[in-house]
Amino acid sequence: MESDPRIRKSLHQINNDLSIASMRLELITIKLQREPESPLRAELLQSCADALDAVKRAGRTANQTLHQNP
Repeated sequence: MESDPRIRKSLHQINNDLSIASMRLELITIKLQREPESPLRAELLQSCADALDAVKRAGRTANQTLHQNP
């Protein structure tokens, strides 16, 4: 059974957007690591790491769905 082309297009767009979000979070993390110590630094780094993990999980789900529905 073939999947709806609109669904595949949407999944590709979601995957692309997640890739952009992932790169931005990694850039923010790098910039935070270079900043001098601040009271919020550790909390912000952890928030970035948590958000990046969520983005990566969502990307894996989108990729798996694309591969399972040719």
